[in-house]
Amino acid sequence: MNKTALFLVAGATLSAALSACGGKTAANEKNFAVTVTQYFDKKGDLCLDPIKLPVDVYEIDLRQQKLYPDGTAGQMAALEAAGLARSEDVELPGTVVDGKATGVKVKRYTMTDAAQPFLHAKPGRQPRICWGRKSLDKVVRWADPAKVGDHQESSVLYTFKLSNVAPWARKPQVKEAFPELGRNVDGEHTQKEKLYVKLTPQGWEALGLND
Repeated sequence: MNKTALFLVAGATLSAALSACGGKTAANEKNFAVTVTQYFDKKGDLCLDPIKLPVDVYEIDLRQQKLYPDGTAGQMAALEAAGLARSEDVELPGTVVDGKATGVKVKRYTMTDAAQPFLHAKPGRQPRICWGRKSLDKVVRWADPAKVGDHQESSVLYTFKLSNVAPWARKPQVKEAFPELGRNVDGEHTQKEKLYVKLTPQGWEALGLND
């Protein structure tokens, strides 16, 4: 084989190697950015925990509201202050003592019309109040892929940015009542999160993406 042929073969081999390194299965920033973005496209909604309506808040919870602002009483009060919930005093049926019925007084919360655009519910599940979406800010770093069963897995550390944030979600009382919401709002662009991923023939995919 002459020098020209050797040069062509070596060039083709190097090109193929570089192509493989930059392919969809490579562990690099570009591919992991695509993976995180695909995950957020499908599971990027930010919502409060499911709510079983109506919500009854008992006197003992009301008395402890200042001590536990992220308890049920504090959370519902925050939603009411934001205009998403309304309350009324209700007496629940109780027991009969000496011929007299003794009820239990509660503060009952229901959602207002203003909450309806934020209420999302899957069939057969309790509704959730959704207040925004996450999208990728930047990939910070990733772990070296490791063999798990019949495939490779890794973890990606990233920061996020927020979109479609409801104005009420930025209110101090709401952030105090819902600490996870507060961490997400205050930690935009700085809070680091981790996503576990696996390698498929089509490229990297978030674990649990299709759950």
